[in-house]
Amino acid sequence: MADPKSLRVVKAIQGALEQIQKPDYNTDAGLRITRGRRRISNNETFPLIIIHEGEEEVVKRAGVDQVQNRLNITVEGWVQADPINPLDDAHLLLADIQKSLFPALESRMNPGLLVQVQYLGRVIDPPEDGSRSCSVSVLLAIDWTEHLTDPTK
Repeated sequence: MADPKSLRVVKAIQGALEQIQKPDYNTDAGLRITRGRRRISNNETFPLIIIHEGEEEVVKRAGVDQVQNRLNITVEGWVQADPINPLDDAHLLLADIQKSLFPALESRMNPGLLVQVQYLGRVIDPPEDGSRSCSVSVLLAIDWTEHLTDPTK
C-alpha cells in the first residue's frame, strides 16, 4: 500500500537533507537523519538531524473531501561544537540544511506533492554548561493538499 501523502511530504524533506555529505557540504549530517525523535544521548555520533512535525492547520477547502493543509516542520540539527567558538559549527550545519532544503523543496521540483514552502526563521542554541553539543533549528511551513477520503492521493 502507498504511503499517505502526509508521510511523503516528510520523506521529501528527509530526501533533501540526505544530500548533506562531504565534500559538497560542510558536514555529513545527511548520513544521520531521523523523524520524530524527542531525545538524543551523549553517545550520539554528530552531526545529526531530526525532523519534527508540528501543528497542522487547514488553510483552504477545495470541495467536500479535499483540503489544503499547512504543516509546521522543524528541522533540528546537532553538532559537536568547538569549545572556543561553539556557534561556528552550528552556522556551518545551518548553511548545509538551507543549501539542501530550499532548491529541493520548490513546488516545481515536487509536482502534486507540495503547494509551497515558507521559511519562518531559524534558532541557534549554544551548548549547555558541561556539554559540547549545540543545535540549530530551521522552521518551515509547508502547504500541501490532502484528499480526506483517500490520504494516499
